[in-house]
Amino acid sequence: MVEFKTSNKEAVTEAEMQAVYKKIATPHKLGVVIKWEDFYTDSPTVFKKDGIFYMYFIAIAKDCNISGYETHLAKSDDLIHWEYCGAIFKRNELDRWDSKQCAGYAAFPDINFEGTGELHKINGSYYISYLAGNSDGYEPDPLYMGLAKSTDPTNPDGFTRFPEPILKPDDADSRELEKKTLYKSFLFEDELNVTGYKYVNAYNGKAHDSTERIFLAVSNDGESWERYGDRPVIDLITGDPRGRICGDPQIILIDDIYVMLFFRYRDGEPAFNTFACSRDLVNWTHWNGEPLIKSEYEWENVHAHKTWFVRSNEINYHFYCAVNDKNERFIALATSK
Repeated sequence: MVEFKTSNKEAVTEAEMQAVYKKIATPHKLGVVIKWEDFYTDSPTVFKKDGIFYMYFIAIAKDCNISGYETHLAKSDDLIHWEYCGAIFKRNELDRWDSKQCAGYAAFPDINFEGTGELHKINGSYYISYLAGNSDGYEPDPLYMGLAKSTDPTNPDGFTRFPEPILKPDDADSRELEKKTLYKSFLFEDELNVTGYKYVNAYNGKAHDSTERIFLAVSNDGESWERYGDRPVIDLITGDPRGRICGDPQIILIDDIYVMLFFRYRDGEPAFNTFACSRDLVNWTHWNGEPLIKSEYEWENVHAHKTWFVRSNEINYHFYCAVNDKNERFIALATSK
């Protein structure tokens, strides 16, 4: 484990938080963009390549007892209408640690607010991090963090999985509150180098009481990772008897402010997307105002959560997972205009 780097950076002020909220808000909901009748679709991650937008997303058959996460690819010219391209990771019978669960997420995107939207090529390759497991079901414990790479991120058949997980809940340096399962990971190149490491990994881990918080790991090669700090950096669970999950982080950079978009879930309430801000990736100021995304309509009346933010042609696109009481879970979109 790497200790948190001592920081003398100023905290993000309330006025700056208000300005960030206005800058990233997406009040206009367009509704469904990817929905499959017999599957739940979930966890979109979007990037741009050669003028075309691509989405990695995950799917699981609605009969979860005999299924598990798989990863798929779609493409779009306008971020609204999507064409299916094929499966990236399929479940298999190899009896590996990642044979039955393989939920992939785009790694090393340009995190700048007015950036290219493209993925960074690291070590001559493009990467996908993925949630991995070897049991059937909906997120069965334990789950591990895998990594795969390709010379072409838009080729569904081009990714090669690493032979071993990059992080596990039972690693020697695992913190107490992440020892049950590791969930979605967000890997990025930190150009400001505030941790002293070139690459940072933000992810949510689950404790033995099944609560989830967001942690960091760091790397100088993008492939070998060490945990950063002895505690979570986002913890809105401790001290809240109804707090259950802070999860699925995405980080964007606005000037010198890191903006972490993530979802919160409290017992008895729909999950929603919110954000926090930091200048050092360790000390975060939480937004306590209106959620970025929340349940508003019948088609999202159970949860409106999980997040992927894209900025294109001065318009914000916020992809999220909508869940309703008709046993539907699908990818939806909200925009700023």
